Amino acid sequence: MDDERNILWKKNMATSENAIDAAVRDIAVDPKEIQAAIEPVSGWGWYGDELEARGFTVRLVDVYKSKLIAGTKLKNDKVDSKILADMMRSDFLPEAYRAPKETRDSREFMRSRAFLVRLRVRIRNRIHMMLQKHGILCPWTDLFGKSGLLWLKEQKLGEVYKRELSSLLVLFRELSLHVAERDKRCVQMCTQSKEAKLLMTIPGIGVVTSLTMLAEIGDYTRFPSPEKLASFAGLVSSSNSSGEKLRFGHITHRGSVWLRTALVESTGKVSKKWGYLHDFYWSLRERKGNKIARVALARKMLTLSWHLIKKNQSFDPRRTDSVKTEIPVLS
Repeated sequence: MDDERNILWKKNMATSENAIDAAVRDIAVDPKEIQAAIEPVSGWGWYGDELEARGFTVRLVDVYKSKLIAGTKLKNDKVDSKILADMMRSDFLPEAYRAPKETRDSREFMRSRAFLVRLRVRIRNRIHMMLQKHGILCPWTDLFGKSGLLWLKEQKLGEVYKRELSSLLVLFRELSLHVAERDKRCVQMCTQSKEAKLLMTIPGIGVVTSLTMLAEIGDYTRFPSPEKLASFAGLVSSSNSSGEKLRFGHITHRGSVWLRTALVESTGKVSKKWGYLHDFYWSLRERKGNKIARVALARKMLTLSWHLIKKNQSFDPRRTDSVKTEIPVLS
């Protein structure tokens, strides 16, 4: 679409380098004069890199805001492409953060580790269920420790269950090797990252969580306030205003689910060594319950990380004046 809203080219194309090259020749316009809007589908990083390599100016669309602005109920690619082109023409396109390749690679690495861990958890749960079906109680705290596994192999299970157990244990060992390999790499990455070391001074945040936060957040400086960062993680309460009444509801759950999950999981075991974070959690837990307290603590830790990175300082459990966090009404 040109500045006068004339559609110069419209066509479907395959997602391949050859198809992009063919489209560039077909459009017959210098790519340096073209702005391209791409929606954040699974392959948006690859699309953006390929278009930029050919001279396009690439802009990543904020889908949520673009839908609000467009206000159309009709949803298909033809309509969307025209709306996005018109928004770019009028310089009214809502843009999302387009992370650099290094950050995207870090995200992929941490997400692949989390994926493997979840697969391993499913295998553990499956084996526990098999024991329950036979009324067998494990005497060991860790069924998958050295002693627990020796005990597990001695149990009398049905023939079908024995074959399944053998296969599951092979998968469990294989996944554990891959996870351990990634964990070693995580330790190496932390030793080379000053920001990761600062984040790990916060109680509950270890090697994996700190790297997950850095990968998902990317550049902390792009958030002008900790409230913006909390909104990015989906850890802020939704609101519904009507007249003078303001009602808060569930947290929005918008933004990075990987970041939100990592933070909430880090609040699983709160001890007195956490200082004022411990006091904040237990005070809220007595009034609101464990679930809401954990979500509120996760947001407080995220807010705290923003301050620590900005000020380049370590966490001090005695300080209580630097971080203020709104309490989610529901989680």
